[in-house]
Amino acid sequence: MRVAIFAGGTGGHIFPGISIAEKFRKEEVVFFCSSRKLEKDIFKNLGYQVIHLNINGFRGKPLIEKLLWPFMLANCCLTAFAHAKKYRVDRVLLMGGYVSIIGWVLSKVKKLKLYIHEQNSILGSANKLAYKSSITIFTSHFLNLPNEKLTGNPIRKNFLNKNYDANDNRNKVLIFGGSQGSKYFVENIASTVDSLIKENQIIFQTGGNQPKFKSDNIVYKEFIDDLPSLFDEVKFVICRSGATTVAEIQSYGMPAIFIPLQNSIDNHQLLNAKAACSEGGGIVVEEGESAAEDLINAIGEIQSIDLIQMSKKMKKDIHFEAAKTIANEIKQN
Repeated sequence: MRVAIFAGGTGGHIFPGISIAEKFRKEEVVFFCSSRKLEKDIFKNLGYQVIHLNINGFRGKPLIEKLLWPFMLANCCLTAFAHAKKYRVDRVLLMGGYVSIIGWVLSKVKKLKLYIHEQNSILGSANKLAYKSSITIFTSHFLNLPNEKLTGNPIRKNFLNKNYDANDNRNKVLIFGGSQGSKYFVENIASTVDSLIKENQIIFQTGGNQPKFKSDNIVYKEFIDDLPSLFDEVKFVICRSGATTVAEIQSYGMPAIFIPLQNSIDNHQLLNAKAACSEGGGIVVEEGESAAEDLINAIGEIQSIDLIQMSKKMKKDIHFEAAKTIANEIKQN
């Protein structure tokens, strides 16, 4: 048995795929992803066979790139077919992102068993094309699909055995915009949070964006290497609402103010945030004209709430077993 995992575009697609791959022997997995630096950096020391395809996204691109895109797709499909034959692939797992379209075509043409994982609360474009052809579509949120199995979103193993209740001496507030940071956060909310949060140190992830606002109470970090350990010191977070971020926050039970990325495809970040906050474990602030005022109100509200109770409303354990459940299903069918 050998499974081809198609995952690319963002860490939100790639890291859950890696978590699933860890439940197989390394020789049982071949990754297909794009040739961007992000993917090359992620995979370079993991020991998996990785095929980097020269493919980019379609949405939002200039007309000339859209016209050339079908030719690029066809070339990548031929490359994928050749490598699938070389490694004797008999199962395909799509994690979403534009590279998954190639995996879907491969499974159709070569009649391979097809599985899908959808991290978000709405089907992404590639998964929307492919899900009717799949044996099972694994989901992080219930989507009411005919071949669906609700598993949660595979998370990094260093989140295991971590939870909010374990430490009652929390003295930090964390602001982060996903693995690549958020220019919007750096440019628009630093001064606001500094004026409102006086009793706790603010850790602010920049992702390479250069902050102009300086304060003795804000510690800027380009990247955060060990997020689970930092969570142990944090009272609440202000963050984006990509699928992996939401899953890790739910698994830990971290009270959160979500500011969804305004132009996320199909508005999936807003839907993720609303789903995560449906029981009262977090607050959603949307970008827009009233964002500054809404953030001020949200910070005031979260500082006046019992955060232990808020944590319990955010806490979800479903993600911990997701990778094992998905891998077992693929192995057995």
